[in-house]
Amino acid sequence: MAGFVMRKGQRLKTFATVRYRGDGIAGEGIIKDLSLSGSHIIGNAPVSVGMALALQIFVPGDPELLLIDRATVTWVKRAEFVVAFDNPQPKVAERITQVISTLVKTQHGSSRNG
Repeated sequence: MAGFVMRKGQRLKTFATVRYRGDGIAGEGIIKDLSLSGSHIIGNAPVSVGMALALQIFVPGDPELLLIDRATVTWVKRAEFVVAFDNPQPKVAERITQVISTLVKTQHGSSRNG
C-alpha cells in the first residue's frame, strides 16, 4: 500500500460553531473537521498564515465550550483556513479527545452492548 500517508490522529468531519480571536481580528465560523492536532475552519473574518488565534468551540450537545488558547494558521484559501493546535495543555488535549470520541459515537451510532 505504498503512497498512503497515515495521519497523526483521527480527523473527524463535524459542523461545530467556533469563535476565533487574533491580532486585531475577531470572527466566527464553522469547523469542518477536528483532530487532536488541529482543525479546518470556514470563517467570516480573514486570517493569514502564521497568525496565532484563540478558539472557542461550541460542541453540539455539550454546554461546556472547548477552549484552545493558541492555534497557528497554517493554510488559507478565501474564507477557509486550517489551524494547528500549539501544544495544548494536557487537560485541553484530553477534552479534544473526549469531544472527538463523543462525536464519533454520535455520527456513527453507538453500540448498546453491555
